[in-house]
Amino acid sequence: MFTRRWIIFGICASLFLMSLFYRASSAIIAPDLMHDLRLTHEALGLLGAAFFYSFAVVQIPLGLVLDRIGPRITMSILNILATAGAVVFAHAGGLTGGVIGRALLGLGMAANLMGPLKLFTNWFDPRRFATLSGLLLSLGTLGSLAAATPLAILVQCLGWRRAFYSLAGLNALLAVCLMGFVRDTPQGKKNPHNTALQPKSSSCRVAPVRMLFSSWSYWAISFTAFLRYGSYASIQALWAGPFLIGFLGLSPVTAGNLLLMLSIGFIIGSPLGGVLSDQILQSRKKAIIAGTTVAAVATVILSQWRSTDHLAMLGALLFGLGFFNSFGQVMYAHIKELMPEEMSASAMTGVNFFTMLGGGVFIHLLGGVMEHIGAQLATPTKGYEVSFLICSAAFFLSTVLYFTTKDPTVKRNNVEAP
Repeated sequence: MFTRRWIIFGICASLFLMSLFYRASSAIIAPDLMHDLRLTHEALGLLGAAFFYSFAVVQIPLGLVLDRIGPRITMSILNILATAGAVVFAHAGGLTGGVIGRALLGLGMAANLMGPLKLFTNWFDPRRFATLSGLLLSLGTLGSLAAATPLAILVQCLGWRRAFYSLAGLNALLAVCLMGFVRDTPQGKKNPHNTALQPKSSSCRVAPVRMLFSSWSYWAISFTAFLRYGSYASIQALWAGPFLIGFLGLSPVTAGNLLLMLSIGFIIGSPLGGVLSDQILQSRKKAIIAGTTVAAVATVILSQWRSTDHLAMLGALLFGLGFFNSFGQVMYAHIKELMPEEMSASAMTGVNFFTMLGGGVFIHLLGGVMEHIGAQLATPTKGYEVSFLICSAAFFLSTVLYFTTKDPTVKRNNVEAP
């Protein structure tokens, strides 16, 4: 069982890596996309947001599907759609084709975090859930690393279109591995998804949703996720690239190296945030509040950055932003512990809907801010400054909001009521 458990973990981490790669890939190739697809800043924001919008919408039914059908079948089907999305995106000739391709990628990647978290609930000791989810996020963030300097080099060698054709092939291979090696539950353990074959009354289907929506902590966690991840994703997944390349005038490879620092900070911070929550603070609430507070301060500093003379300091700033923002992954453990185990996926996907919706809204919103402010003032300086200050305000607001949540004690043998 040990071997099977960690094979499953490895496949899940690889698929989540693909998800984070696709999310962040627009930042480095943004200048190429604007040229080849003839995009304005506002259109580029829509293109980047398409991934997050489709990803978010799927979260609404995804939790129920994962709880009743199981992650193996769900993830396999969706990753086949992601393969098609990479091909469509690589072949795009304008905004419409690009948006369709990115939307299919978002749809296909929609279960590559929640599916693994559901699998971990069945395969691993629940007392290590936050640490394992942090490790998953840490390894998956290698995808964000790959979307920085390695992608910049690959695009220089192959062009961005051929690069995405290659990624489609890799995605298809991982989908085959998922079908061949992953099982929803260990052998001998009752499969909770068999209940999908049994008739359910409408009241039984609605009860979990009603329970979730009646919890104030769910809404506070969800709105915090919207603000926190929306702010971070708008910087990391798109606008940091144009800021570094177009505004500061850095080369794509140098910009990629700086974007690496964001991802390295996230990779290191994710498991440490889990350990901080599980073992040191023994508090979900305190760990998340600490992370959002420091991220807010880091984003204020970034909004005022104008110089290329101190790139090491800029790299350290971006590292800190990624590191402390990564503590937000503890939110999934938080909401999971406030809900009964049988609706764990529904609870986590309920939060993840707002997480990914935040990414789409903020990326799209900031594109409009930059387009209109730049047109009025004939300079991109204020556009980036105002956009990053909006992100900082969202981080601060998420900190205040999280103070209102209920903090379960870190005892996974008993589930607390919301």
